[in-house]
Amino acid sequence: MKKMRNILAGIIIFMIPFALNAQAKSKANETVKYKTSIDCAACVHKIMTNLPQEKGIRDVKCDLATKEVTVTYQMEKNNPEEIKKSIEKLGYTAKIIPAENKEKK
Repeated sequence: MKKMRNILAGIIIFMIPFALNAQAKSKANETVKYKTSIDCAACVHKIMTNLPQEKGIRDVKCDLATKEVTVTYQMEKNNPEEIKKSIEKLGYTAKIIPAENKEKK
């Protein structure tokens, strides 16, 4: 019984760094929205296939009705201005939507 308790304690101690690392990674992600000039399904497809290839991009969502692109990225690997440039390289305009507008939606 004592041996089992020691093994269990060892496993718990071993797992603590992994749990802390997972929390740190989730805090390092940021989400930003862009108002873009997308106007068809082909535009959405182009962004959805090319933008995730950029460094640090975790998730991309396009809303054709509002012409908004929502990007979740790793803060240490990318930033909103670089992502904006990446969208513009694909041939679309991109304007960062300020944080206060994101909360109202």
